[in-house]
Amino acid sequence: MSVMEQAERLARAGRQLEAVAAVKLAAEQGESEALLIVAKWRLFGLHGNQELALAHELLGRSAEAGNAEAARLRAVLVANGTGCTSDPDRAKTLLEALRDKDALAAHQLDVLANMTALDSVSQRPVEVAREDPHIRIVRGLLLGPECAYITALAKPALQPSFVLDPRTGRSAPHPIRTSTGMNFGPTQEDLVIHAINRRIAAVTGTDVFCGEPLHVLRYSPGQEYKPHVDALPGVANQRAWTVLIYLNEDYSGGETRFTELGLTVRGKRGDALVFCNILPDGRSDGRTRHAGLPVTSGVKWLASRWIRGAPYSPWQPG
Repeated sequence: MSVMEQAERLARAGRQLEAVAAVKLAAEQGESEALLIVAKWRLFGLHGNQELALAHELLGRSAEAGNAEAARLRAVLVANGTGCTSDPDRAKTLLEALRDKDALAAHQLDVLANMTALDSVSQRPVEVAREDPHIRIVRGLLLGPECAYITALAKPALQPSFVLDPRTGRSAPHPIRTSTGMNFGPTQEDLVIHAINRRIAAVTGTDVFCGEPLHVLRYSPGQEYKPHVDALPGVANQRAWTVLIYLNEDYSGGETRFTELGLTVRGKRGDALVFCNILPDGRSDGRTRHAGLPVTSGVKWLASRWIRGAPYSPWQPG
């Protein structure tokens, strides 16, 4: 029986500490699956401290031992700079080495090959909806296949919107958001999502590392996002900008409504709504209070990225 098989048996028997020790032993012996597991533990600070650089090193060893999942995850981290310096070109080279033996890597590369270059972003038509506050619509920021890629990747990970009830400590339905959603956190931000985040940064003139993880929302008929502002209370590194990208258009209702301005926006597939959330002194701009109106038929898909005023770490949010 292999060390990993022993670890599985121990875990099923509820002997968690022994199972963890067995996995660590297998990793020390160079077992590729164990190296991948321990790398994930180091990424998230499980069964020990969070050590991003060590996680990156362990993934490299697992990939060299032939583990395709580890190789893909390593490429993700190289692209977004987790445990190393961000290097999208090197990440793509790592992924190319997997093309012939890993369908997921090949699919990413095929989508990347057909993505619009960043230098064409400035050619996208821009419509100014308001000068003050700053609200504009960038037409066709994403292409149809890029929108489809986001929704296909997000769909299996969707969860109902919940918040933590401070009185009970339990999760409760979100009081103003009735959609389902998910985040492309740093381990889900594959090379396509990272390229999209870079395009968002380019069109807003911001640093890609100031953005929060790309967030995807799905609204079924009757679901909505009631009026709210995106700026956060008591946060030093404030959400300066919001970018909303409409991923489809085969639905009714669901318009974005700026309640204080009397402005209603409905984007076509791939269009981006960009607006500033704060006043010059850094305070929240109440004029940007907005709502996602109820969907009346069909399903609405929306991607959002909140951009902070300074670099933001998804590993240490604040």
